[in-house]
Amino acid sequence: MTESRNNKIHPLAILGAFIFALVLLGFAYIIFNKSAEKANAPDQQAVYNITLIAAPTQTATVFVPTQLPTPTQPAPNILPDDTIGVGSFVKVVGTKGLGLNIRNSPGRGGQTINFLALDAEMFEVVGGPEVIDDLIWWQLKAPL
Repeated sequence: MTESRNNKIHPLAILGAFIFALVLLGFAYIIFNKSAEKANAPDQQAVYNITLIAAPTQTATVFVPTQLPTPTQPAPNILPDDTIGVGSFVKVVGTKGLGLNIRNSPGRGGQTINFLALDAEMFEVVGGPEVIDDLIWWQLKAPL
């Protein structure tokens, strides 16, 4: 005995699917309608602040001639050859490529090394001499 199954869809299932589709369409309409209302709603009145700046006017400028000071030449520092003194220029030589440590203050103990001066660099002596650690220290300045 073979039972024949009835492959028909129950009418209440069709009615339920139809009602479910209507509810989904209703929610979609409500959501899209509210977002469209927000997009079309006028924003608050924009407030613009404008600052007016008056154009410059031509003003008569009077130049009063002043007497320019005459430049004075500093006295030349004449030292014998191979002598270091304040105001003279020195050249780094004889380091065989190792360079010369330029420190922020005289002495070897704990001072910061500012930079390494290489052979053939020129410096102006601006201070010294100071004897510290059995060495003679000079204050140098790189000429511009």
